[in-house]
Amino acid sequence: MRAVGRKHRKSQRVAPPAARDAVPPASRAVASRVLDVPAQVLEALARSGPLEGVPDLRGTRLFIGGFVALFALIAAGLVAAVMLEEDWSNARGNEAILLLLGLLLFGALGGGIWYLLRQFPRVGEGMLRIDANGMCWGDPASPQVVRWHEVCRARAGFHDVKTEFVSSEAIAKRLVFQQVARGGEPREIRLPLALTVDTGRVLRFRNRAVLLRALLLHLATQPRPRLRFDAEVFIDAGIDPQTWAPMPAPRRWMWLSSLAGLLPVLAVIVLWPMGEHIGWMVAASVLALVAGAGAMGWFMHQRYPGLQGVFEFETAAGAAS
Repeated sequence: MRAVGRKHRKSQRVAPPAARDAVPPASRAVASRVLDVPAQVLEALARSGPLEGVPDLRGTRLFIGGFVALFALIAAGLVAAVMLEEDWSNARGNEAILLLLGLLLFGALGGGIWYLLRQFPRVGEGMLRIDANGMCWGDPASPQVVRWHEVCRARAGFHDVKTEFVSSEAIAKRLVFQQVARGGEPREIRLPLALTVDTGRVLRFRNRAVLLRALLLHLATQPRPRLRFDAEVFIDAGIDPQTWAPMPAPRRWMWLSSLAGLLPVLAVIVLWPMGEHIGWMVAASVLALVAGAGAMGWFMHQRYPGLQGVFEFETAAGAAS
């Protein structure tokens, strides 16, 4: 484990000044739980060496082929509907508009099929690599690169590593942390928590769980000053922050409790008496949503009291010696 310790000290020496000074004094006052990373976990990480993502080629091809079949089926259904229609009296006077809409629809379907068929030869071209120095991902010809010593604390907020869900960007959560280039300003790195590179090239990596665990381990142990993790990161990743063993149960309970938290809103909408002002229904729905979210938070706190707050990590005694 001397090699691991040397890597940690090297990361601390080469970290740019901006990375060390990026955290404001106010955020240092937030209490964090400092957990030791078990020595055997670090030893296993060091022995594993560089990790390469293993693309799921079959799943990606089935995904693309499924959409091609769907678009082709929609186009065939529209053609059949036009051919079988006998009475066009309702369309009289609107022939030009219907023709234009039909051409646009068929053009969109044809363009989608053409684009998807072009993706077949490129299946598997996405990459993701994690090693002791950093990680790179994306197009192998021009990958994005993050070095561990470039990862820094956030200038605002209480978490340096967190997960976010932004519906306008994706339907999956993203892992968020900060990177600062030498002499530059910090920028936000937003990785899909599923570690998908490009669904048209790599739908998923078969060893995604191993890659995500290694990524979080490097973020937890190599950047200096050490990073502050939102506890929800480990719930979403399905990893126990104390042992770094798989822990899928809290994530399942969070999803179930989230769905249960929406039941009061559904009850308000279904049971709301006809004729009452819509504004009162909106207000009641908001209150029901807040109550459901509070109940979900209380349930998770009672069931998993150790998965709350902010975590920081240190190498266990002897791991860095």
